[in-house]
Amino acid sequence: MTTPLFLAPDDQRSTIIQIDRALESMRDAGYDLMAAIGEPLDNSIQAEATLMRVLPVYGPRKKSIERFIIADNGVGIDPAIMHKVLSMGYSARYNQRDGLGRFGMGLKLAGLSLGERIEIYSKRANSPKIHHSYIDLEEVGEGKQQYITATEVQEWPEEAASLMVGRDGRPMASGTVVIFGKIDRLSTGGTYGTSLDEKIADLRKFIARAFRTYLDTGRTIELDGKEVTLHDPLFLRDNPRIIARYKGQKLDPRGTIVEEGDLEIDGHKVHVTVALVPAEFRPYQGSGGAHDHRGDDISEFQINPDNAAKISILRNGREIFYDVIPRLLEAARTDKAIRYVAIEVSFPAELDEYFQVRNVKRGAEPVPKLRNQLRDWLKRPMRQARRQIREHWGEVEARTRLQSGPHAGSMATAERANPSLPKGLAGRAATAEQEEEVVQNAAEDMGLDVEVDIEKVEKLREQIRTKPITLIDARWPGKEFLEVHHLNGKSVVKFNLRHSFFRDVYLPLKKVADEGTDGITPEDMLDLARRAEAAIDLLFMGYARAEAMNPNADQDYSQLRSYWGMFTEAMLKEELKES
Repeated sequence: MTTPLFLAPDDQRSTIIQIDRALESMRDAGYDLMAAIGEPLDNSIQAEATLMRVLPVYGPRKKSIERFIIADNGVGIDPAIMHKVLSMGYSARYNQRDGLGRFGMGLKLAGLSLGERIEIYSKRANSPKIHHSYIDLEEVGEGKQQYITATEVQEWPEEAASLMVGRDGRPMASGTVVIFGKIDRLSTGGTYGTSLDEKIADLRKFIARAFRTYLDTGRTIELDGKEVTLHDPLFLRDNPRIIARYKGQKLDPRGTIVEEGDLEIDGHKVHVTVALVPAEFRPYQGSGGAHDHRGDDISEFQINPDNAAKISILRNGREIFYDVIPRLLEAARTDKAIRYVAIEVSFPAELDEYFQVRNVKRGAEPVPKLRNQLRDWLKRPMRQARRQIREHWGEVEARTRLQSGPHAGSMATAERANPSLPKGLAGRAATAEQEEEVVQNAAEDMGLDVEVDIEKVEKLREQIRTKPITLIDARWPGKEFLEVHHLNGKSVVKFNLRHSFFRDVYLPLKKVADEGTDGITPEDMLDLARRAEAAIDLLFMGYARAEAMNPNADQDYSQLRSYWGMFTEAMLKEELKES
């Protein structure tokens, strides 16, 4: 039941590898916490486990993690090979591609990347015996461990005993416990350190996404005593958190497939799916993926915050890559709507070389020829996806205009930009009577009867009281372009829709924004665009001429121009940040 780590030398031979130094150098094989914990979970799934538990064991004051215990109810390890499983390069399924592993290095490198000791306990269903083996770098370095041995033990280690009980309360008939011990690379604090709570939260997100195929087909994974619920970037699978949150609304937000298909490579298929996240999670332009259609926080659903389309690559159903692939979506890289597009690429392990798969199951990137093929295939669905998103936003904005008034969107933009801007000084001494007079006049300009349209007038009153800027459509004879009232740091702006700027340019543009371009010829649209361009030039030219009527214009208006430019830029940035 013993086998040497490496053949011992005699006087005429030298060891091929200095074992203690080699093992120490292997600790920097490229595994982070997520990849390291992923390895024993892969083995558990390979061992037909349906219940897997990951338990971090914390040090004093929860400043460090001393051990990770990973337990499962799989078939267990054959006692005849128990002494081999921690040997570098050994695998009972070496170079086979129908599972999640391949080269027999993953578990060992993963454990050593975190700490200096790996222990394995395992039990088969047809035997009451539990077998144990371990490797300890400290003991190897001191010469105390020269071999990997397998021994019988009477019971599971104390900390793992509660993990080897099924959800029905009965002991598991079979299973395996892996302990990554003597951990020296997981602690909290430091100037640039990530807290352990954040690391565990990131691990939970990783498990939820990377193992979603298996969580969706009956497996259960628990992390630190709490079940991990799957996260599907495409939102096509059942997500228990989403179902529970929206059940009362009789909603089941789902992603929408834009297109899916297969690429044939050497007799194998690469399946590609392009989908949109649920419409409820992209309710309007500017929502940023942080709020749903009700305004509730949805950060737990991990809508991409980086304004880019990350590609999810699955190998044999297990995600091994989730990031941006350079030069794959070049045409769309500046379109922020792309954050709501999800792309999944799934391939069998026989195509590992085409995806340049690494042994740490991180960083799969298609070879140039395959990347070009993927890029060509993705062009059409990506155009469709972006168009559908913007059409949806256009419909939402049109409905908002009808329900909340023609300027609701712009007023909301001003409100979002307002906290960072200096407060207005004009009208700070306005009395309640003066404010009410502005409300009454505005209501009259809008065609409201203060005695009949009581609710609408009250809504207008509240709007003027709370919004930094209120825009109102009005009509009156004369050449005035607009009218402005300042009330205690708030502003009320009335547009004179009889003015030719509004009549001939602004209102036609608004009609297109509200109703779309149906029935409008390309020539008419081009003419409208030219009129709008000229109108903007003439608007500023008209302002310059108005300034010129004051002989002290440079002295009186220089600060006005600065503030005008500053406020306009701030609000435009807010408006365009999602464009």
